[in-house]
Amino acid sequence: AVVSTQSTGHYVRYRRVIPHVVICTYALDMLRCIHAIHSTGIIHGDVKPDNWLLRDKEHTMTLSRMSKSVVLIDFGRSIDMELLPAGSQFTVSCHTEQFECVEMQSRRPWTYQVDYYGLLSCIHMMIHNEYMSVMQDKGSGKWVPTKKPHRRVDREFFEMLYDKFLNVPDCNHLPDLEVIIDSLDRLVKGMPTRSRAQGLMEHYQFMEKME
Repeated sequence: AVVSTQSTGHYVRYRRVIPHVVICTYALDMLRCIHAIHSTGIIHGDVKPDNWLLRDKEHTMTLSRMSKSVVLIDFGRSIDMELLPAGSQFTVSCHTEQFECVEMQSRRPWTYQVDYYGLLSCIHMMIHNEYMSVMQDKGSGKWVPTKKPHRRVDREFFEMLYDKFLNVPDCNHLPDLEVIIDSLDRLVKGMPTRSRAQGLMEHYQFMEKME
């Protein structure tokens, strides 16, 4: 099978520490997938760990990186913006506390922000092995996660990602996903070959134990 029965949520629940290179690679492929569907005017609407299936290991691993390591499923809540009047925005809540974007929490209009928040929650779970919760900083007024990224990951990149996805000015000023993807791609390619190979091998071995 090209796609395994294991989701990223299942994977995270089984192991508490995920190699940095695997976190970055999953995040990179998730970002590319979200960018692809958003480019066609589709909002997924239900991005969460259990809706990302892991690719079968035979189609996933190389010594340099994982290729197309995840597949996004369950488009039951998706919205085709091409079918709606230009400029359409939403104010309804998804009624799932862990995945309510900050726009829902603060009763502001949203569109693609719901997917940014869901993706960020998935990455947060890979880093911390728990759902993300956010709060509004009293000093800056910005939305921030209650838990900051561990030192074992690239804090500069992930803190930037939290800021970009949690503090979208409005529906007309969305973050540039291509710039974010390029930044993470450079980060992964800049990792020492030996550490990348070791991290991917650990992942490969763990995937075998899950079967």
